[in-house]
Amino acid sequence: MREEQRYVLWPVYFDRRATRKQGRRVAREQAVPNPRTDEVLRAARKAGLEAEKQEKAAYPGRWWQREGRILVETEQSKTDIIHAVAQHLAKSRES
Repeated sequence: MREEQRYVLWPVYFDRRATRKQGRRVAREQAVPNPRTDEVLRAARKAGLEAEKQEKAAYPGRWWQREGRILVETEQSKTDIIHAVAQHLAKSRES
């Protein structure tokens, strides 16, 4: 196993309007409506993660929407990353 792993974060993971079946990965209370890729990137960086944005990528369940994705390199688990990003994303929407 590699020391650092690269994970993909899709904006739909944090979308309050999406169901779990549609791809949401956090609780509805932690999610925000219609998150943009730039917001997810900023939240990942605020969480202390090394992240980069890839334009024009489409979530497989929403192949017609090319909203982009975020690539994160870390040794943490993907679940921990998703929850940390969701927390920072919600805080940024509050301000």
